[in-house]
Amino acid sequence: MHEACIDSELCDGCQDCLECCVYDAIALVRMPPSKRLKAVVDLDRCCGCLACGPPICPQDGIELRRIRA
Repeated sequence: MHEACIDSELCDGCQDCLECCVYDAIALVRMPPSKRLKAVVDLDRCCGCLACGPPICPQDGIELRRIRA
């Protein structure tokens, strides 16, 4: 089983990961002090399907971590 983790430093808010997530587990939020929107994962909704994994993120900002079931 996997879970998605987004590196907010690499995320440019392109929304590619939002469009591929059929579980609506990814949202864009404002990360203070910046005014830019960044993607974050709701781990309660993420099922680890790997749909948002490489090569979806053009910035390589999504890491799919293996977790124990």
